Formats: sequence, C-alpha cells, structure tokens
Amino acid sequence: MTSSGAPTGRLRVSCSRGEPGLLVLTGELDAGTVLVVVGAVAAALAGTPRPRVIVLDLGGLHFLGAAGVRALGAVTGHAADRNARLRVVTGGNTVVSRALRLTGADRVLDVYPDRRAALDAGDGGEFLRLTARMWNS
Repeated sequence: MTSSGAPTGRLRVSCSRGEPGLLVLTGELDAGTVLVVVGAVAAALAGTPRPRVIVLDLGGLHFLGAAGVRALGAVTGHAADRNARLRVVTGGNTVVSRALRLTGADRVLDVYPDRRAALDAGDGGEFLRLTARMWNS
C-alpha cells in the first residue's frame, strides 16, 4: 500500500492497486483536502489494468464536511464514466455515517458497513448474467 497526504497533513490516503482498487482515508475530508481524494481516485482509474471496482474506505476519517460529501459524488461519477464502480465503506464510523445520512448521499452512493461487505458485493453484472442464464436454460 502506498500513501500520500494533503499539504496540510490533515488527510492521508493509502492506496492498494489491483482488482479491486483500495483507497483508505484517514483524517479530515473537507474543502481543503478534497483534491487529494480526487487525485487518488483519478490515479487509480489511470492504472493498467484499470480496476472495475474501487473501494473507498472512510472508516479512518474524524471529519467529513459537505465539500467532502460532494467530492464523493464527483469521484463516483468519474469512476462510472470509466466503466468502474466506486464503493464507499463507512467502517462503523458514526461521523461518516451521519454525514452521508444527513446529506442524503447514503441513498445515491454505493455504501457498505465494512470492507468485507464491499469486497464481497461482486459487480453489478453478476446478477444480470445469472438471470440471463436462468431464462435461457
């Protein structure tokens, strides 16, 4: 896992390349640190091979501001534009869960309670492939 931090040191992002890609955030995600996350997701999506799934673990955050929540929506769209899915892990963090719930982001983002659930979710196409096999047999 590699690490990078904001110039202020208020946010640290640890990255693990592969399938799925894993980004673990620690610290504060706010207007002053959102570009670190945007850059980390963009770098993960620019990798070869490009991951189909990126798991963004927010369990280590002690602050998630409105700008951070907006950035999560933006990087989710950025991933979708590149045929990838972004999965957000709350890690049982009440600060993160509350911010997502109060903003309604928990209803539009792909949110999981822990990393294992996010990794076990499979891709969205699994269900469709299974259904097609059932109808065609």
